Amino acid sequence: MTHATAAATHRFHLVISTIRSPEHIERCLESIRRARVSVFVTVVEQRPEPDALPVLRDLIDAGHAEHVHEPVVRGVSRGRNRGLAVLRGDIVAFPDDDCWFDDGVLELLSERMDARGLDGAAIPCRASDDSGTMLRWQGRPSLVTSWRVPRTIVAAGIFLRRELLEQNGLFDVALGTGAATPFGSGEENDLVIRALRNGARIAYMPDTTVRHGDFRHDGMTDETLAKVLRYNRGFGRVLRKHGLRGQAAYWTARSAAAVLVARVRRDADGVRFQRAQLHGRWQGWRGTDGHGARHPFDPATTPSVR
Repeated sequence: MTHATAAATHRFHLVISTIRSPEHIERCLESIRRARVSVFVTVVEQRPEPDALPVLRDLIDAGHAEHVHEPVVRGVSRGRNRGLAVLRGDIVAFPDDDCWFDDGVLELLSERMDARGLDGAAIPCRASDDSGTMLRWQGRPSLVTSWRVPRTIVAAGIFLRRELLEQNGLFDVALGTGAATPFGSGEENDLVIRALRNGARIAYMPDTTVRHGDFRHDGMTDETLAKVLRYNRGFGRVLRKHGLRGQAAYWTARSAAAVLVARVRRDADGVRFQRAQLHGRWQGWRGTDGHGARHPFDPATTPSVR
């Protein structure tokens, strides 16, 4: 799949792939309406009925949005790729349906990317109370490198030049939430690693944020642990895909050590969480699911397999 070459008519093009009811995107859309830069929104709705049309109607009528109904295609990577078929802005981003932006964030990122000659920007996710939900570790700004990708890149917080996407391709549909594989994350890491290897300059900016709740807010439930397992399988899969053996050894050892620390502290939830991370990373590296079945790389759907 390739991008259409229509001229960009907006500063930002935000692509939202969703399978949930339309109230989940209302807060994001409202924050976009308040932006003081031109934003185009593509909502790819992977639901039986096109329920999101009413909440998008004013933006569509004003030429600032489109609605794509894909009731058969599933998976966040497939949805985003469908939304990228025609690029409508200079800077492209992929907020989750339940994300939103504080006033001035898009304007600030636009100014910084131009002033620093960047190909991309990366920001962390934080909840409305400023507690970290994703990318909670690194507090210093830096250029993104392959080694720093796990600490600086999350899909909802990446902003990439149109040209970067045109040069480096689309998301790997074998990765990400809803993929027809057990690898439930990592699609953004894979895309960024490919771009970095082609010389892209992407800066991590922890002093700003995209708002997003924490999927762990209900504690270490079976559903939460299942997500942790899927997400870390995706992480391990990307490390294997790009031959990052040193990183794989580091992150696996880190999880193993964290299991031991949690046991010493008699932290039962911590043990369950860290075990899920460890098993997921190891399974992702080996290319297996929870039953031991192998999932080989498919060159037809996984760009840049080594």
